Amino acid sequence: MTENKEVSIAGGVRWIIIVIVFLLTNTAVAQFGFDPASGSGGDSAVADPSVGGGMGGFGGFGGGEGVEGEAVVKKAPYKRFIPPYDTMREIIFYENIIEDEECENCNADSLYWRAKKYLTTKLGKETIKKMVIEDKVAERLVLRITVPMMTTNGTFTKKREGDLEYRLTLRFKDSRYKYQFGNFVHVEPMDGISGNTNRTYHEHYMRLKKGFQQTDKYLLAAEAEVNLVVDGLKKSLREPYQPDEDDW
Repeated sequence: MTENKEVSIAGGVRWIIIVIVFLLTNTAVAQFGFDPASGSGGDSAVADPSVGGGMGGFGGFGGGEGVEGEAVVKKAPYKRFIPPYDTMREIIFYENIIEDEECENCNADSLYWRAKKYLTTKLGKETIKKMVIEDKVAERLVLRITVPMMTTNGTFTKKREGDLEYRLTLRFKDSRYKYQFGNFVHVEPMDGISGNTNRTYHEHYMRLKKGFQQTDKYLLAAEAEVNLVVDGLKKSLREPYQPDEDDW
């Protein structure tokens, strides 16, 4: 009887263990998709490394976000350069007055000679003679100026791309003068034709609907030239005029 009782107890324990193992196995399959019989997950969606990470449902290991999660560097939209524009005459036009009421010996005659000296130094004595259109001492100076068209590529790189032609008018009064820049033209030599040039007015560049990212550099080069000349004229207003030996 004792032996049969021990066998009965052992058999009961074995069935309890089997039931416990069965329950644990089903729980593992339900929670983790692991089937001990097949050696693979029971749910292919869970096992897909593209969902929730590269570890079959456990995120945080390897490119879980994939392409969509990569940082995207957005390029700032290009902003066009728009020069000052005279809508009445439909031309690009820079105009302003430089004045200093406290300036001593800044009568119209003195300012005329100061401005002319600056332009002669900038352009050259022989060159400026060819550029003068109108010259009235102490009253008005008009020039058609041609300088190299220097465009800026990047931050520091400059390149010559033909010439820049423009019209400069200066009007003088005591202690002040007025400057006007207009008629900007980009002059380029034509390929294969010696001596011939292609002339493009800057208003054409300003009105372009496409490709203006490449042509804005010409408008910016013109503005840089205007700023250079204006700075020189302002300096000539501040400094006393000292005539050269041959200014007589």
